[in-house]
Amino acid sequence: MSRFLLVLSVIPLLAISPLSAHAQSKPFEESEKRHSWLSFSRPTMKTSAEQLAYARELHKQGRLRKATRAYRALVTTWPGSAEAALGQLGVALTLDERGKREDAFEAYHQLATRFTGGYAYDDVIKRQFEIAREEMERRRGGFGIFGGFRAPERAVPMFEKVLQNAPRAPFAAEAQYLIGYAYEESEQLELAVVAYMTAQHRYPNSPWAQKAAFGRARALYRLSEEAPNDEEALDQAWAAVVVFINTFPQSEDIELARAYRDTLLRRRARAAYDKAVFYDRIARRPAAALQAYENFVRQFPNSEWTSVARARMESLSPLVENRNENN
Repeated sequence: MSRFLLVLSVIPLLAISPLSAHAQSKPFEESEKRHSWLSFSRPTMKTSAEQLAYARELHKQGRLRKATRAYRALVTTWPGSAEAALGQLGVALTLDERGKREDAFEAYHQLATRFTGGYAYDDVIKRQFEIAREEMERRRGGFGIFGGFRAPERAVPMFEKVLQNAPRAPFAAEAQYLIGYAYEESEQLELAVVAYMTAQHRYPNSPWAQKAAFGRARALYRLSEEAPNDEEALDQAWAAVVVFINTFPQSEDIELARAYRDTLLRRRARAAYDKAVFYDRIARRPAAALQAYENFVRQFPNSEWTSVARARMESLSPLVENRNENN
């Protein structure tokens, strides 16, 4: 059992005096059973307190499946009782201990959104975050020598619920970053860009803001590779990479960022040169071609095509001047 589960599992075994004290201030406490006798979640005991004690004993004995049912019967039958929150915590804990991580996550979420007080809220949300990270890395469908496949996007709704429950938690910035990373790993690059930007803007002072900035630059770089003729995608990637290099010169990702920059610079130069060649050779518009060559040389003075562009400018200049004089 993990340290977290060991700590949390102590909670339902302790006296419930804090929750009881809170309940005493309420004008009404539900004690009437709410269930159908045909229900599979019928309680064994007659009161919520007795049912909680019964479920705890099963839990203590390691009879986890029966303990889950007993805790769930408590929550279903006496949802407004003082013991209901501890019952829901018991459901989550026993599912977690049984290795049913997704079900446990949802049980923790129900606890966090339906009940207040009587349990360690921060620890519950932290466990949700840990389960979401495990889900992102988990492999599915593997057998024998085959390792299966990952589906990191399955963790995105989990991270979103973590942020819904605790948007200012110490791990919130990481959760938002991991949404972007999960999208990127599943090749949903546009969504990754948006998630990375959200991490930057919501948590600008977190170390994860730097990672999100590079993640955004990387995702935009990959998008520009997928659409090599899209000038807007190329310009967006260039801007993101340059901003990252200027903002985080000491980053551990700086060398890769510089490699991106150099590749993008060459691609931008080639795109500008090809535009000038189009006006020159295809459209046969010497004035437009001359202007495009001049813009290219001014913007990319050290490219591998600059000398060729200068030579072509020398050939086009007299032709354009003569046409202007004749007009």
